[in-house]
Amino acid sequence: MSIKTVELHLLQSFPPSCVNRDGNNSPKDCIFGDVRRARISSQCLKRAIRQAESFSETLGEETANRSKQMRDRKLIPYLLSQGLNQEDAEEAADAFRKELAKDDKKPAQTSVGLYFGDKELFALLDAHRSGDPKWKQKGARKSADVALFGRMLAEATDLSVDAASQVAHAISTHRLSQEMDYWTAADDLKSVAEEDAGAGMLGTSEFNASIFYRYQCVSLPILRSNLNDDELVKKTVEAFLVASFEAIPTGKLNGHAHFTPPYLALAVVREKGMPLNLCNAFLKPAKATKDEALDENSASKLLEHLAASRKMAPVDRATYILAHQLPMAYSNDSVTVAEGYGGLVEKVVSLL
Repeated sequence: MSIKTVELHLLQSFPPSCVNRDGNNSPKDCIFGDVRRARISSQCLKRAIRQAESFSETLGEETANRSKQMRDRKLIPYLLSQGLNQEDAEEAADAFRKELAKDDKKPAQTSVGLYFGDKELFALLDAHRSGDPKWKQKGARKSADVALFGRMLAEATDLSVDAASQVAHAISTHRLSQEMDYWTAADDLKSVAEEDAGAGMLGTSEFNASIFYRYQCVSLPILRSNLNDDELVKKTVEAFLVASFEAIPTGKLNGHAHFTPPYLALAVVREKGMPLNLCNAFLKPAKATKDEALDENSASKLLEHLAASRKMAPVDRATYILAHQLPMAYSNDSVTVAEGYGGLVEKVVSLL
């Protein structure tokens, strides 16, 4: 089977939380369907996916680091381990760094975050030190997460990598209800008899409780081109799917403990036809009714829109796999219902 894309649709309910903050320390939001919605940025979700423990565990190999501190944290320690003294290691690291991100004003770091796995980075460094004019072509295989999420280097465009994945901003399926928390922190050593007795600190913070629709897609041709290894392509897609379930953004996590994974997942293994983002299912916001709770109504709207979108699409050669934990029975001859999210992942990987 020649696979074009693997797509994933998720519904995820968060309790009172602030999973992704804007510049004012408030939960991110947006207008969609002419009403205000809660929002989680795509960058936040991508980081949560690649930082999930299950991502590297499923891959069984190293993942990359994105940092401005590559000189001191990676390059110099590696050069010292190869027998160079401190002065020569710093000189070699600086020469290499300037080829990747030209910025003489910050010798200790690059002006942009570099995104490399250790094997690729050190192979490039060794080739650069050898004086090979084609050193940029001597890197080891890219890390799986670099192949998925891409890399852009303005000063070294031949080391840029086209992203194989696309991740949408998540939006709430319903109208946003932003709320304010007034909090106080007691001073444990202050006596209640003191003249200024009261809270040691106080403040306010915003939060909301929302059900989010998440959508993401992986291009198999681009992923194969980036990795050039069919077995690793399968492992990377599997890791992407598994980690997506565990991708909980960490914004104010200690204060809200929002460990609530998706309750519905729809995977699509597409042979032909364009990917389908189903966000328009929620142009008219979901609402709780006497027959359906908000999570159920969101699911109903998503699946109804899926059926309508497939009828509208001129080409839709794909396998649809559904998993959910709702008290509902879903019957559709063209959608396979899996036993839980693990069963969904297994079915997707078996088709690659």
